[in-house]
Amino acid sequence: MRPLVAVAMGGYSSEFGISLLSGSHVLDALDASRFEGVRLELRPNEGWKAFDRAGGSLHLIEDRWTLRLADGTERRIDAVLNLIHGHPGEDGTLAMAWEQAGIAYSSCSPAASALTFHKFWTNALAQRLGLRVMPSAHLRRGGDEAAVHDFLAAQAYPLFVKPCRSGSSYGVSRITAADQWALARDVAWKEDDELIVEQGVLGTELGCGAMVTPEGVRILGITEIVPKKEFFDFEAKYLGASEEITPARIPEAAAEALRGATVRLVEGMGLLGFVRADFILPADGTDAVLIEINTIPGMSAESIVPRQLAAAGISMQHFTSGLIEATLKSHEDRAVPRIF
Repeated sequence: MRPLVAVAMGGYSSEFGISLLSGSHVLDALDASRFEGVRLELRPNEGWKAFDRAGGSLHLIEDRWTLRLADGTERRIDAVLNLIHGHPGEDGTLAMAWEQAGIAYSSCSPAASALTFHKFWTNALAQRLGLRVMPSAHLRRGGDEAAVHDFLAAQAYPLFVKPCRSGSSYGVSRITAADQWALARDVAWKEDDELIVEQGVLGTELGCGAMVTPEGVRILGITEIVPKKEFFDFEAKYLGASEEITPARIPEAAAEALRGATVRLVEGMGLLGFVRADFILPADGTDAVLIEINTIPGMSAESIVPRQLAAAGISMQHFTSGLIEATLKSHEDRAVPRIF
């Protein structure tokens, strides 16, 4: 019997629509001769909705992660491919539920997901792993802003104000003077109750994709991102306001250093599934600066990782088959639920 594989998409964050595009692209790529694929949509105020690949509605028995199929039979889901960007898919919330239920899932453990979804925490650990990050200040909603104002006065502009827990550049502002801080802060508050203010760096923006296989970390490619705007914001990512070049036009020594840094991140933070680490390679030729880690990166037809796969001659079907196999193998190797 073919494994029953549910592709989870949607969620509760601003990235709901992007997640639907990612999940749909992955579901369409599943090898129907090897896997029985179903669509799981998590909708705000509605909860889970399940569909077969033809769009027919299915009934999900949530407490058992079991589907009642069109022929009336019931089957427990064998594996979940998690394509839910943001909360609750990328921050570890759903991973805890799947751990408790004993369901194999493709993304990182609850603890690793929560860590990498928080930009300030990520930077702290990345620095301990030997990667370069830019100076930053952290603020919780309602907290004393004195340290932020000191930071604004001490740093060279531009600076970036970012929600700690958000993706697709939602809530991110580039500021060039201290009097822009209050507006940028309020934009970030729309996405999260914590934010960071980070020193900007001029250089080449790069995204390095990686996949964790039973044999180890496999680098998928390095993409050069050339925004037509001031930075790689939502419009640049999804509305065509950028040029994305794979492989990146950087020296091989820089590419090798970037691949090594990505492997260090994946191994040091215990990441699973497929991820994308974003960097800036400074114009002065110094070490690349980590911008963020995406543990559930975009997988729409226009997203960076699928383009890296295409450049490497890897089909989406081959990629999804390998992801499912790695997910099931990782689950088989564990005896008890865990958060790490």
